[in-house]
Amino acid sequence: MIPLFRNQFPSSKAELAEALNDALGRYVKKESGPLVTVSARVFPYLDEIAVNLDGAELASSFPVVSKLIGETKSAIEAGLLNLGGRDFKVRGIPFNLQMAANSVVMHSGRDESDQAVLVPQSVRSGHVAIAVSQQDLEKAIGELAREQGAKHGIAVEDVRIALRARGVRSISADIHLRARKFLLRTEMDVSGQLEIDDAFDAKISNLKCRATGTIGSVACGVLQPYLDKIEGHSVSLMSFPFTGMKLKDVRVTVADTVAVTADFAGEA
Repeated sequence: MIPLFRNQFPSSKAELAEALNDALGRYVKKESGPLVTVSARVFPYLDEIAVNLDGAELASSFPVVSKLIGETKSAIEAGLLNLGGRDFKVRGIPFNLQMAANSVVMHSGRDESDQAVLVPQSVRSGHVAIAVSQQDLEKAIGELAREQGAKHGIAVEDVRIALRARGVRSISADIHLRARKFLLRTEMDVSGQLEIDDAFDAKISNLKCRATGTIGSVACGVLQPYLDKIEGHSVSLMSFPFTGMKLKDVRVTVADTVAVTADFAGEA
């Protein structure tokens, strides 16, 4: 469901573009240029909805979204829904995103505040790709490690991350840290694996923390409860906003950049 935060449903492509820009702007911050453009010769039959997230950043907090109330009805059809984002930042990490969906149908409805909402209904087919550099991931993990270590009087001096493909749907991660507390130094290794199975569930496993010296043992002791919480945790990649949409394939590639690509389609 896409809340539009207005009483009346848009009646033209200009109104729809304005509504989508206002709505997405509550979740994403972008310094210049529109987030959404709409191309149409005859509304509500759209040629394209284009979402441009280049240089934008996901907001740290989201507005509370009301629930859908009552039935929905057919509202708009778009030949193409195109979403792109170069250096789109999520918690400070820049990602490159690309998604294209064909023959998109959306319904209109009302939420519990009696405001207009868009409800994704169906899609014929599409493709999505997400990529992030290992260097940017290493920087983000390093900042997080320094922040958390400082709370316990531990200074993290260096962080190195190595991601490796273990198959077309599996990644192993090894994180090496050097840290000190006062004059005592330690080295830590944190490792784990992410695997996507045939049911398209992404599962985290084999999380381990190893360290040298007393300080390392303390640091692993602090970290281990967090690792235990997510060990074996899985997330279904089959949860789509469109009714009857199915994931067809997922592929993972690892080099200087880690990329996940997927193809999806609606039910025949």
